[in-house]
Amino acid sequence: MIKRILVIRHDKIGDFVLYWPALSLLKAALPQASIEVFVAPVLKEFAEACPYIDRVIVDSGDDVAISAEFASRQYDAVIVSLSQFRIYKMIRHLDIPYKLAPKHNWYQYLYKHRADAQYKKGEACWRGGCMLVEHFLTQHGYPIPELPQQYWDMSAEREKWQEYYGRTGDEKLIFAHAGTGGSSGILAPADFANLLTQVNNNTQANCKFVLTYNGSEEVLAQEIFNILTAASIKVEMAKPLNSLADFAKSIVAADMFMAGSTGPLHIAGLHNVPTVGFYAGRRSAPKVRWQTLTQSHKRLAYTPPIGKKTGRNMALIDFKAAATDIADFLNTYDSKQ
Repeated sequence: MIKRILVIRHDKIGDFVLYWPALSLLKAALPQASIEVFVAPVLKEFAEACPYIDRVIVDSGDDVAISAEFASRQYDAVIVSLSQFRIYKMIRHLDIPYKLAPKHNWYQYLYKHRADAQYKKGEACWRGGCMLVEHFLTQHGYPIPELPQQYWDMSAEREKWQEYYGRTGDEKLIFAHAGTGGSSGILAPADFANLLTQVNNNTQANCKFVLTYNGSEEVLAQEIFNILTAASIKVEMAKPLNSLADFAKSIVAADMFMAGSTGPLHIAGLHNVPTVGFYAGRRSAPKVRWQTLTQSHKRLAYTPPIGKKTGRNMALIDFKAAATDIADFLNTYDSKQ
């Protein structure tokens, strides 16, 4: 009987979010087991809020101490989702009966148990994590559960967070996050502001825009704020929160979340909030690969023309068409829930 499982997933916010479907499978199949996850320091409180995780171990950078902590937990199995040679060295001498790693990098052959975690063309990348867990469950004779339609039910706190963001009356809170997740080109503040202006003018919904940001992105958000304010459009800069976990919870207030390929966009997907993503135009189809966890009928995505010279030029997105799509969605939002 499996009582305690370690999952290695110590990377970026968006990548961690997209592992929630795999964690949900693991917890649903083994509800009595302790699901313990090794994460980066920035993810500590957010991971602790995850309903599928029972214990969080933070990457301190001290590999000897981390390995000792792993040993003290007496795991029945470890699933190495983010495979690195460093991780292999930390767990190779541990008395863990089952160690599973994905089939990539040469050191996959150092593991007795390996699984294909390469999602197929036309699939979202979160499928890779599920494939690893599905292999684990099949190997141990457990049926594979159904995935939930929504990964994080924070509906009980929605009204509280809407009040926090200043919603009044029948307003729709449209969150917009300046900046980019790195793989996409940046959406210029003027283009983003123009898009939001067109959406506001074209929709029948009573919109209030909430501009979220992190660190240096505040400058971009402020520029958008100034443009919308000058056009007499209802907008506010998001109030700072104490932690990533609080920010992640607060997104339940949103009626729509718009951003580049960023961690916040993926967090919105956990709440099944309608998402509008802007991605680089590449043949690898990042708008499919990096799609959010929101249900498909609540998900819009846009790219510039595919190509080396055009794919990262976000100014080439057809913002007029995007604004029309978004406004039409907001006009029929209630019927699409």
